[in-house]
Amino acid sequence: MMRKTVLGIFVLVGFVCFIFVFPHKGYGEDKLIQTEGTTIISSSKIERFKAALAKKGFEVEEWESAFGNVDIADLVCKGLMAIGYGNNADAPYMVVRQEFEAPQPIGKIKVPRLFQLRPDEAIVFIGRTPPPVAYFSYRSYVIDHLYENALGEKEATRVFTSLGDTLSDRRIKTMGHDPFKRDIIIVITADKGTDARVRAAAKSAGIPSRIMNTDIIPSSVVRMGIDKDPMPPSGPPKDFDAFVFIHRIFLNEGLESEFEQYLEDPGARVLHLTQDPQTVKLDPFPMPQVLKRGTGSTEVDLMPSLENLRQGILNSYPEYTATELTTRIWLNEWLDGIQRRENLLAENRDTSYLCSENFTLQDSSDEFLIIYGINHEVWGKATYSNFSVYHYDKKLGIVGKHSRDLAESAYDYIPKDPNDPYYDPNASYLYAWKVARACNQNDPKCLQIKLPERVQPCNLVDLNKDLFVAFRAYVEPKTKVGPYWYELLYDRVIKFSKNK
Repeated sequence: MMRKTVLGIFVLVGFVCFIFVFPHKGYGEDKLIQTEGTTIISSSKIERFKAALAKKGFEVEEWESAFGNVDIADLVCKGLMAIGYGNNADAPYMVVRQEFEAPQPIGKIKVPRLFQLRPDEAIVFIGRTPPPVAYFSYRSYVIDHLYENALGEKEATRVFTSLGDTLSDRRIKTMGHDPFKRDIIIVITADKGTDARVRAAAKSAGIPSRIMNTDIIPSSVVRMGIDKDPMPPSGPPKDFDAFVFIHRIFLNEGLESEFEQYLEDPGARVLHLTQDPQTVKLDPFPMPQVLKRGTGSTEVDLMPSLENLRQGILNSYPEYTATELTTRIWLNEWLDGIQRRENLLAENRDTSYLCSENFTLQDSSDEFLIIYGINHEVWGKATYSNFSVYHYDKKLGIVGKHSRDLAESAYDYIPKDPNDPYYDPNASYLYAWKVARACNQNDPKCLQIKLPERVQPCNLVDLNKDLFVAFRAYVEPKTKVGPYWYELLYDRVIKFSKNK
């Protein structure tokens, strides 16, 4: 009897181990489990991967110090970037980059790397996802696209746009139960056969297929190839399109030191793979189907509450002249930009973009903005949302606030007491925040418009010139892509000027 009981226990323990330790159906040959903080792609495994790629017919070039954080405000203030490309003021950006010898006194500095690809080539990103954040994604972008004029001559136009959906924290393939602090590989290519050979080499090197991702470049949209003359870091291409690769991150979830360490050293490696084009039969990827925006559910029922908040704000400043600025759609989607030859400032399908009309603001507490609207995250239409104040000419994000900082801020203008005649039960879904170039010391809910100390002095960004406010609503939970613009109530801006 005892022997049967012991045998039963072993069977039960074995069953539990099978369920929780070994991969579930669909994991195939992947027997490894990556727990948070562990590494499954060692340096020796990467070397085996490179050797396997060589056996598959690839020539492997590893780009040195090729991936990391770039300080967009610093590059603009140093004159190394003409504009900030609508950077999210609160967000770091990590890119495939290269070292650039700038004029003195700047000297050597890391800048985004513009690269070109033949239809049979690939870039392989080997890295690690960030610590827990509200959002991250990876995507290649076409920055300069070649068009033909009426004479059949090629002209490079800066469109800086994505090429479809991202590999975001909601969709990226990793080994863990969550997407954070996990090893990943991303193959950037336009060709099915190239992608398949890279994946086969990874498998033979012992790299699990579950961490393999493909960032597809649709060759039906872009012009692929390598210019005969080397393309300078900031110069336009002559014959074929130029690309960049961007890793977006937003809103660290309480692991500040670990997050800073990740920004300083993400531990990524970048391989450039070439093949003999005479031996490769091209099999281009078709354009993948993109995720559909929208659920049919809108924020319209909050319109009366939004109007109540507006009136509460106007009533709070009787000694000021109020100018209400119009909000419109700022950036449309990638295919729209390519067809209209418009610079979309590195737009992203994981968000919707709105902006106010332009304004100027005195460096005085006598002029300020009240930015208000629906807290799209609290209402459920976004994973997070935010606003950023921009310098118009430089398209540079200066300062911003996100939805979690803005929570319950509408109570500054709408009373919490249910017995108050101006009480609104939907106030918790709203926000309102003061923004000025000169905030009063006793005004903790005033965001000051100023460039960070690390880039001062910055003579190239004059805050006396036109500014505007832009709004983002990232990743609707039900669709895993950016909200549909027309299901949102637009965020608003009121400028107040003290009466003389």
